[in-house]
Amino acid sequence: MKSCVVLTVIAALAMGADKRLLPGQAGNDDIELAGSVILDRDEIHQALGADLGAGYVVVRMKATPKTEKPLRISPDDFTLVSRKDGEKSEALSPTQIAGRGALVVKSTSRSERSHGFGVGGFGGGLGSSPGTAGQSAPSDVKVVTSGKSDQDALLEALKAKTLPDRETLEPLEGLLSFPIEGKVKPKDLSLIYKGPAGRLVMDFK
Repeated sequence: MKSCVVLTVIAALAMGADKRLLPGQAGNDDIELAGSVILDRDEIHQALGADLGAGYVVVRMKATPKTEKPLRISPDDFTLVSRKDGEKSEALSPTQIAGRGALVVKSTSRSERSHGFGVGGFGGGLGSSPGTAGQSAPSDVKVVTSGKSDQDALLEALKAKTLPDRETLEPLEGLLSFPIEGKVKPKDLSLIYKGPAGRLVMDFK
């Protein structure tokens, strides 16, 4: 009889452990979180509706308040951690990703180098021939402003799809974008929630 009771308790504990360790889920008495990680650039493009570029991990998040009063939910509550190297990344706002001041650095052609340091969009270089006074940048580097239309389209998509920042009693859904260096797999990542509802850790393995 005692052995049956022990086995029942062990089974119940095991079921509880499995529930807590389900990939992409975390929760407590105040909030329930469900998420899925997107690593492939094409899949991110499809989910977002615009090209986010390389070096990002996106998490599709659903946050469900369980409180009697409205709960504040914000992208600022989430941090992505890579167990490969301990890298931590906070979720970025749309304007942090698609700001108008973004610059692209690339090498110039040989003919462009012969005319000095060029800045795209202004038609000419800041210097003339090598040795010109005031020329401080390397002659083999060109700085150009990223396309305004592309940035505007990306910003619009991010604003539409990013997890909202608001107080609510209703479930919120949206995307969280994190900068991550190098290649990672879902099993390498953990998502930390730290907000008004406490602290939770979500694994994706």
